[in-house]
Amino acid sequence: MTDYLSQKIKYSSFVLMLMVVLLHCYNFSTKIGGHVIVLQKDVFWFIEQLLSNGLTRIAVPLFFIISGYLFVLNSKFTAIDFWNKIKKRISTLVVPYLIWALFGLIFYLVIQSIPQFQSFFNKKLIKDYSMVEWINSIINEPIPYQLWFLRDLIVLVGLSPLLYFMIKKLPIVYLLGLFGFWIFNQDSFFLTSESILFFSLGMYLHIYKIEKTPRKPLLFCSLWLLIVAIKTVYAIFYNVDLIELFLLKTSILLGLIGFWQIYDVVYDSGIKVPLMKKWVPYTFFIYVFHEPLLTVVKKSLFHIVAKTSVNYFIVYISSFIIVICSCVVFGFLVKSTVPSVYKIITGNR
Repeated sequence: MTDYLSQKIKYSSFVLMLMVVLLHCYNFSTKIGGHVIVLQKDVFWFIEQLLSNGLTRIAVPLFFIISGYLFVLNSKFTAIDFWNKIKKRISTLVVPYLIWALFGLIFYLVIQSIPQFQSFFNKKLIKDYSMVEWINSIINEPIPYQLWFLRDLIVLVGLSPLLYFMIKKLPIVYLLGLFGFWIFNQDSFFLTSESILFFSLGMYLHIYKIEKTPRKPLLFCSLWLLIVAIKTVYAIFYNVDLIELFLLKTSILLGLIGFWQIYDVVYDSGIKVPLMKKWVPYTFFIYVFHEPLLTVVKKSLFHIVAKTSVNYFIVYISSFIIVICSCVVFGFLVKSTVPSVYKIITGNR
């Protein structure tokens, strides 16, 4: 892998992580006090939909593509090679997953013990969990819900020899089959259609050395923005249906190409973002730490503002800024004071 591609993956991953957090900031259909609050579809709703249910939806698929690509990078595709790669992922995936899943449980256990915060929780309290519920919350349904990405990645790594076999023997049939499941959101009980499709696609791109697409970033980005806008306008008048679903999937496919190519345009232009170089190393920490922190921040802000669309939009923006800054600051403190711990909890990233 060239230095340019390495830097491109690193900086793109940081931007994609910001998109993931913004996606999770969406709040125009929020459960408060056991009731779901749905506000009117006004300009603030439109902006949140455009961002969090539109543009940011490319982040997770692209993360899986990158993961699949990197997994087979410099691979000899032997049994020993696969085994060594799987063993390496124990420290980079399994250990951080277990640590942060347990952290989420303990975090909620502490927060729920504070009387002022107890009204924020409508489900069963952690202190009342049985041993089975504790295990399930660590292995299957972690409180930091973003960990589903790591969980799926762990499963995909375990299945990687089978995925490689299918990509080598029946690449088109295999990928088209996965594409069909993804289009209609047909997930299995242990893997999402999104994760297996795009992880496999990442493997496919490297195995068959397909590393370039027609370089038309402005065209792809324009079509991406246009389809997202059409989907959002359509959602104003209709509930979620197949048309909106297909528009979303189309926008994601266009956005993956457009986003990946626009980096080259920005790089060639010489544009610099001063803080980015300092914040990029905390990409993974932002991923694992932003929830359940984000939920607590949002609920705290909801508690002090009136239930109006403009206030919800302020919470949307404010919670994003607060959480990103908090993650970077806390990540810096942990890394600078206990670097050995930081390495373990971030998988040596």
